[in-house]
Amino acid sequence: MAVRQLHYTSCEDGLEGVRGFQVSAMTPGTPRQLVELAIRSGAYEPGPALVGRWGSADPGGFPVSFGFVPVGRAGVVFRSRYAGADFTGRMGNYFAHSLLFDDVERELEGLLPIDLWRSRGWADGRAAGVELPELASLVPGDDAGPENTLRFAAGRAAGLERVLGATQRALVAGRGRLVLVVPDDRTAALWVAATCRSLPHPLGLAVSFTTYTARPEESAALVNCTTPDVRLPAYGDFTAIDLTSEPPPDPHGTRYASAVAQLWERHETPAALRLAGEARPALAAADLEVFAVLLELAFDLPVRDPAGQELLLAAARMAVERVTGRLSAAAWGRLSDQVRDGGGPVDVAGWSEVLRAARDRREAVPAELFGAYFIAALSGGVPPGGATPGGGGAPVGERPWLPELSAADLEDVAENVVVPALAAPSPHPALTRLAGHRALVDALIRVLERRLVNPREIARLATTTPPEVARLLAGRGTDRIRLLADLVLARNGVLDPVRVMLDGTRAQHVDWRLFGPVLWPGDPSAEDAVRLVRQVRPRVLADSGLAARIVARALDRVSADESTPADGRLVDELLRSPLAALLERHDHTSLDAARKISDLRRSAPGRGGERVLLSALAAAGSLPEALGGRLVAAAASFVLRADPALHRDLLSRALDEHSRVFLPAYREAVRADLADAPPHRIAAVIVAWRGLERPHTHDLLVEETLPDALRKRRGRFLDQVGGALQAIANGIDVKPPKGGWGRWWQRWRTMHERRGLLSLFRRRGEV
Repeated sequence: MAVRQLHYTSCEDGLEGVRGFQVSAMTPGTPRQLVELAIRSGAYEPGPALVGRWGSADPGGFPVSFGFVPVGRAGVVFRSRYAGADFTGRMGNYFAHSLLFDDVERELEGLLPIDLWRSRGWADGRAAGVELPELASLVPGDDAGPENTLRFAAGRAAGLERVLGATQRALVAGRGRLVLVVPDDRTAALWVAATCRSLPHPLGLAVSFTTYTARPEESAALVNCTTPDVRLPAYGDFTAIDLTSEPPPDPHGTRYASAVAQLWERHETPAALRLAGEARPALAAADLEVFAVLLELAFDLPVRDPAGQELLLAAARMAVERVTGRLSAAAWGRLSDQVRDGGGPVDVAGWSEVLRAARDRREAVPAELFGAYFIAALSGGVPPGGATPGGGGAPVGERPWLPELSAADLEDVAENVVVPALAAPSPHPALTRLAGHRALVDALIRVLERRLVNPREIARLATTTPPEVARLLAGRGTDRIRLLADLVLARNGVLDPVRVMLDGTRAQHVDWRLFGPVLWPGDPSAEDAVRLVRQVRPRVLADSGLAARIVARALDRVSADESTPADGRLVDELLRSPLAALLERHDHTSLDAARKISDLRRSAPGRGGERVLLSALAAAGSLPEALGGRLVAAAASFVLRADPALHRDLLSRALDEHSRVFLPAYREAVRADLADAPPHRIAAVIVAWRGLERPHTHDLLVEETLPDALRKRRGRFLDQVGGALQAIANGIDVKPPKGGWGRWWQRWRTMHERRGLLSLFRRRGEV
């Protein structure tokens, strides 16, 4: 250590050879830069309340200006006192003693500048001669030492939080100054001591200060103390804090200031600063808010606002990378609790990096935090676009690291993440990681074994579990797991649902009342329905609701005119099977009608046609209106497909017994059928009508229904119809109309083709 000294006062025999303020003595070789800094910093001027006491016989009543100003690694610590009159008798003289450091941190040897307050090494007046020796050691004073600072700071939490918070903000911003209004210089020194001793040692050395100034607006120090009589700056980047009484709590205080203020109350600030001293690299002012979270965790401090996820991640990173091994298991536990209370890790890539490093460095991270991270990584992974909120993280598409968890922790993940994901309405990211994590699949199987004791849970999960997961479960676990996998794969088209339902190798009874609807989310196809009716016990079909769905499907297809041969076979199978005995009466009746409809649509009239026809028409009256109408319509189409003689006979019988319901349906069938029928078919129907013994019905059909059916036919087509009438009539021995078929047909055409403007245009187009 080699600390230079400088004395400055008003004299007539100083180093500068002038009469007045000058350097009166100095260590030879002192750099000019430090000399000028000492002169500027040590200037002393009494405040307004002291001007009237300039001539006081006791200058010791004036406040001492003690301060520190760094410049790079160098700096000046000064002590200025009012000295009364100078050698001319003029009042306002002062004596400044400055210590000049080339390397403040090295030469102070662990001390802070404020430690030299009221040190025995300070001179109160001029020394003999103009050369001062270098100091080989420094003797700290006691008045602002650690013990007195502790006694002072305890009980002043609100004020300290304000001062420290403002100091911290100024250090981070690199601009701004504080003005502390205090009752005297000793109180000022203690506030400075409390502030500097609240910061990590390198940052404490970065705080420039003065314990007294009458012109705070001109001071270059960061912390400037003054007395109530001094006018405060009206402009500039100053924060003024009145400490003559206890200030209210700072609503905008920093996290670090709040933590340290509490630690002073608990006499634990030294331990906190020892922890700060362990940081590598050393903490900068911008690191203090993150470090404050570590203090909250390490000392279990109450907080006004819980730390957010980003701040917790930054604190965890600092604990792992900069104060490695210094955070206790209890502190890690509190960190884990806060992360989980906040919903779990958000920046998965960031936590992946931190927790992997923590595991490698054997930090006391609790299993709960690893589990919370595992859940977050399993549930989301890298955010869309591959970037983490902080801009870093894993590359696009890279899956985040998953730590090894105990079997119990994996079961907790399976219970709280994977099983809910199985029931999610949309694909969940957690399920994409299952295939590559056999231990988690094993845990899921153990959890499902317990949950699937309730068959309703099997039914619930079977409707939402993706088939990819079902493939992982297939062939593993008990019958319950196998049943769940089979149900999922069958309802997604991977397995044959009928085979699944008929599987006789299951050790336990399956209640298909629950699972039948699960196997077929939609109605079974006609082919599957036939297999079910043939192979599954009727009671099982009925209890599962499948029987009702199969019947409803068959009836709907018939009612909508969409039935196929397979649908007809299904109706036949239903009515022939033992299941028919379990059906409701109206279902049985409706199925019988459906079979009749199917038979009528598929078959051509022949022997027994009359019986089939009349049976259908008789049944129609007892059916619901829509189904009865379909049956009558099928009967009408059936009649139209008969040869002319049988057509005449069937039509007569139907009209004799069921004219009211049959004739409207028959007329509608004629309109639809003859609209695109070939000429000979139309002629056959006309001839069949000629044989009716009901003149009124004959006229209705010929004069109203037939024109409707043929209204779009052209003249040449109608010529062909007329040409076929005679030959067909001869075949069934039907008497021709008066004048013969040709003249009758010509009259019909003359009457009906002249009706309407459209027929006129049609005839003109044929000319």
